[in-house]
Amino acid sequence: MTIKNTVMDALCWTPLAPIVRYSRKRVINKKTPEDYDVRRIRELLNNIMVAHGDMLS
Repeated sequence: MTIKNTVMDALCWTPLAPIVRYSRKRVINKKTPEDYDVRRIRELLNNIMVAHGDMLS
């Protein structure tokens, strides 16, 4: 666990909790579509390699 996460966890028990919650939600909402896109691209490239691997080498 990083120091930043530890500090954020501690701030969750203070009046700053809404700000911490907003910050964490923003990070999660930004990262989720990126992860989904990476997964889809990886799957697509794997399908291309399986179907056309002989032409790519």
